[in-house]
Amino acid sequence: MIVYFLLPFLISLFLIPILKKYAEKKRIFDIAEGDELKIHKKPISIFGGLAIMIAFIAGILVFAFYDPSFICKISAIISSSLIIFLFGFWDDLKWKHISNIKPKLKFSLLISFPLIVGSILFSSGIMVDFIPNVILTLILAFLYIFVFINGVNYQDGMDGLAGGLVLISLIGFIALSLIFGNNFALILSLILLGAVFGFLIFNFPPAKIFMGDSGAYFLGFVLSVLAMLFSKPYNIWSILGPVFIVGVPVWDGVFTNIRRLLKGKSILLGDRSHFYDRFLQKGFSTQKTLLISYSFQAISVIIGIILITF
Repeated sequence: MIVYFLLPFLISLFLIPILKKYAEKKRIFDIAEGDELKIHKKPISIFGGLAIMIAFIAGILVFAFYDPSFICKISAIISSSLIIFLFGFWDDLKWKHISNIKPKLKFSLLISFPLIVGSILFSSGIMVDFIPNVILTLILAFLYIFVFINGVNYQDGMDGLAGGLVLISLIGFIALSLIFGNNFALILSLILLGAVFGFLIFNFPPAKIFMGDSGAYFLGFVLSVLAMLFSKPYNIWSILGPVFIVGVPVWDGVFTNIRRLLKGKSILLGDRSHFYDRFLQKGFSTQKTLLISYSFQAISVIIGIILITF
């Protein structure tokens, strides 16, 4: 079982320095200049998400080789994650700065892609199994995907934050998998845990590489898949529990969107008023802000496990 953690961890660890050098050669960076939302000072590679995705896909293909009974689900996850990742990567390249964002176009794509990948997952048997109605099932899948990918992306504004929060969520899903004997969810969680852990070694402050929107969308998508794997018919706690396990990205994302809508502002135009921003603005160091955020995440994960289990 440990190989499903070690393989993606080593691949991620190996790929990131290579991708970082490639980004420097091709000058593909997240550039802070001219964007008030950027808090880093020098250009930094956005290829961290690519390393995470490659490491994850390599791990899941190894799993498919040893257990072909899951090949249909694995094919759906890989194809869907590639769609979400490529959308995010296009976002990274086209809308790296707030001044370049076209809200109406981006919002229409953010609606379309979760619907597409939700349908792909549904066709493979991965769904929010709450009410036996195709339309409602697809709507719930869309909500999971839409909320989670945007929630994780909102947290990608400080070194080590988004990856660290996802890592804590994955520990929660691993615990849940062991409690319920869900081997498929356990393997997926271990694979992504290894990929994210390898990335975090280079992303802790001061970050040497970013995951980009592509990486954030990808991580949010896989979390939504894990959440669906624990849904049960007519069991509301099996729907809400995974939301708590994803935790801070969801709570901050919901609060952020409500705040922006009340101010008459597009939810796609960022600001520096997120949960973590408030601690930084009060003078907390990056390390203390990370510790506080991780603590809140751990509490939310524990609540989620309790809701589903008991």
